[in-house]
Amino acid sequence: DRDRDRDRGGKGGGKGGGGGNDKGGKGRRKRGSSPAQDEEGKVSAADFRMAPEEARTRLDALLGKMQDAAAEQESSRFLQWRLLEEVGSEGECDEICTAVLPSVGRLASDVFGNFVVQKLFERGTPEQRRGIVDKLLGEIYNLATNKYGCRVVQKMLEVLPSEDQARLVKELQNKVLDCVEDMHGNHVIQIMVKSMAVADIEFIINTLAGSAEKMASHMYGCRVIQRLVEKCTPDQISELITKLRGKVDKLATDLHGNYVVQCILEFGSQEDKRSIIQLIRKDLVFYGKNKVGSNVVEKCFEVTTDGDDAGFLSEEREALYRTVLGEAGDNNTPLKTLANDKFGNYAVQGIIRHSRGADRDLLKQRLNSMEGHLNHQTSKHIMNALKKLE
Repeated sequence: DRDRDRDRGGKGGGKGGGGGNDKGGKGRRKRGSSPAQDEEGKVSAADFRMAPEEARTRLDALLGKMQDAAAEQESSRFLQWRLLEEVGSEGECDEICTAVLPSVGRLASDVFGNFVVQKLFERGTPEQRRGIVDKLLGEIYNLATNKYGCRVVQKMLEVLPSEDQARLVKELQNKVLDCVEDMHGNHVIQIMVKSMAVADIEFIINTLAGSAEKMASHMYGCRVIQRLVEKCTPDQISELITKLRGKVDKLATDLHGNYVVQCILEFGSQEDKRSIIQLIRKDLVFYGKNKVGSNVVEKCFEVTTDGDDAGFLSEEREALYRTVLGEAGDNNTPLKTLANDKFGNYAVQGIIRHSRGADRDLLKQRLNSMEGHLNHQTSKHIMNALKKLE
């Protein structure tokens, strides 16, 4: 099984947008695991059915004890329901905001209260949003590294205009690495990269450039670097990329760093891509037989065939195929070595998928001729990959 053998993962553990552990399996419902209140806090207009008078009476009862009400599961869901534009009035939104504001700091880090604060940010006016920010200033780092508070900070960053974003994250400027290395805080840094202007996140870029190899090899740091490479132009992160390029030989076989190398191969400059491909090609068998390095080898063939810069990289593509195919008549070509390896065979399957024209024909010829010399398990996968080309 490919996933089990290679532990391929997804972009270094996935892209932002969360906080806390993955949802568990089935079983007895626990606090925070209501099926009606998922990780995104979704509450729909159809979740409650009551007459307007009944809804008004219930809201009045909650307004006077908001700190406790918003932190209780069913009351939290009711408040979120009233904050939906298609359900509650602007006046009700004002009332809820006024009642929440005195205890917004505590509610922002509560398992149920955080959803009410998020919904207020979605529905509130610019003035109400600024009022919430004012109350939370000084606590942003604590919230960013809290399982529930990090969701509120992310929501604020997604909704606020740039000047308020900058005010919000000012207290994180000296705590970038602390946040990146935190299981919740790294999501906040990722959202900052995605939602803020490049000029406003230079402190993140500079901080990561100062610890480039360490962060690229970190289970959360690799995610943040990928977000930067995806968003920024090569010139905007030149120092970071330069330092990463100098460590590609190590990062390409690192459990987390290999995702960073693949990301640069996809989004980096033409010269960045060429430099990495040349380094990998020089020791193709070594990287191809590595559990995660084989992913990088496959990515090299992909970007030289189907990537945006495939035309520019045509010579690199030809060199890659010359290297993997080896000399005619050679009984120990890189292709054969990789095809017989438990990880290398996946790189070969990727090479097959990305092959074209004469290279594909020669590749099929070579693989078919060595079928009897391949071990049973890898041969099955490779021959199936060839059949898919027909």
